[in-house]
Amino acid sequence: MKRPVPDSFRLFRPLSAVLPGISLMLGILWVSLCVSGCAVKKQSVNLTELNQYEQQLNAEPNPQVNMEEVKEAAQYFEEEDQSLKAMTAEKFGKRFKLACLKLVRLEPNEEIAVALFEEGVQFFEDGNYEEAAKKLGMAGFRWPDTPLQEDALFLRAESYFFANRYSKAQRAYEKLLKKFESTRYMDRVSPRLFAIAQYWEKLDQIHDYSELVPNFSDKTRPMFSTFGNSIKAYRTITMHDPNGLWAEHAAMAAGNASYIRGEYFDAADFYDDLIRNYPQSRHLLPACELNLSAKLLMYQGPEYDGKALEDAEILTERLLTQFGPQIKDRRQALAETQNKIIEAKAERDMHIAEFYETKRCYAAARQYYQYVMEEFPQTECAIRAKKRYDEIRDYRAEPPDYFAWLNKIFPER
Repeated sequence: MKRPVPDSFRLFRPLSAVLPGISLMLGILWVSLCVSGCAVKKQSVNLTELNQYEQQLNAEPNPQVNMEEVKEAAQYFEEEDQSLKAMTAEKFGKRFKLACLKLVRLEPNEEIAVALFEEGVQFFEDGNYEEAAKKLGMAGFRWPDTPLQEDALFLRAESYFFANRYSKAQRAYEKLLKKFESTRYMDRVSPRLFAIAQYWEKLDQIHDYSELVPNFSDKTRPMFSTFGNSIKAYRTITMHDPNGLWAEHAAMAAGNASYIRGEYFDAADFYDDLIRNYPQSRHLLPACELNLSAKLLMYQGPEYDGKALEDAEILTERLLTQFGPQIKDRRQALAETQNKIIEAKAERDMHIAEFYETKRCYAAARQYYQYVMEEFPQTECAIRAKKRYDEIRDYRAEPPDYFAWLNKIFPER
């Protein structure tokens, strides 16, 4: 069936056979007139309807606005806006985690957590520490961020400790301290970690375990780095319980352990912490003496950093002034050490002066030689500096010949 053709187009059918261009133009003109007429008619209708609406609005009374509802609506949208702004990545992660736990039916539940905790405590009292650790760990997981979780984490760590699973016990104690920084079990956690660190330190001194060889047989020590985990336990005490009774002992023990192994940089760091944070400690005098020795062993010569020499000089002065009566038998040795430190500092400046002299920067070299003579007059370097100063007194800086290699390739004839 053919689509019906409007009569308006049929009027131009005879013309289209004769004059196709004229019929096309007239057809476009006819369509535009029809469309414009419709638009005008539609606009007039809209204006009429608008006038009717205006009359109706004028005839009806203005409704009364309830301001309480407006305020409540504004407060609601403001709260919604603030909640959207507060939707941080952390909150989103927590909500997503909760949704996943609900999916596998492991969401927080107080009744289940209490039941698991009671079972874990019963296993702990019966001496079945492995099962107690499992039950207590699950109890804390099912009721997080509560005092029950704090108790469960502590008893779980204790279960591993009494089961001689010291590596797991250390991680459990660290988890407790990370989750509850001001835990009420701090006075019991610190001595446990100190005992674990001492055990591993002595064990490593006896057997000298390799850092890279894994441990699969002995459950009382970690899989890798027995000594490293010992130092980590000491650091955990000083970081989480800095004002406790065991903090200064842990800092001193970690410094001594590092010193014995020849790790003088780490030992000096621990001794510095003890001297700075515990000025009333009973370990203060041995910490200063061992720190002085570590600083001197750290120094590698005039070509390297001289911070260790400066620290050693300060420590020597402190030992001679603050601990005079306690080191009567070692005062002579400390005085000789102080003279060696001064000689080493003079050697550093002498090295710089000789460097400038080799570079033909005679003005800078003379300045350093003069500095050595004035600051360290009683040293051997001062005698050498005066001799070199007199030899280059009248030398002038010569511009370096950067193209001397060309003369070797193309000698002058």
